[in-house]
Amino acid sequence: MTLLTLAILAVSTFLALTGLRMAAKDTYRTLAHATLRARRTGDLIPRLSFVALWIMIFALSYL
Repeated sequence: MTLLTLAILAVSTFLALTGLRMAAKDTYRTLAHATLRARRTGDLIPRLSFVALWIMIFALSYL
């Protein structure tokens, strides 16, 4: 690897790691808001069942 590729790799890694905190905060806020809305409308159980179905489909596709 050349010095340029190592520098690009280091800068890209740094930028990705610094953005993780904000991405985690945004994900938490979005999930909390969606869960609250689903609980209010009574859609929580059907939505959780749908999510569980897709998780099982993806998990079984890797086995």
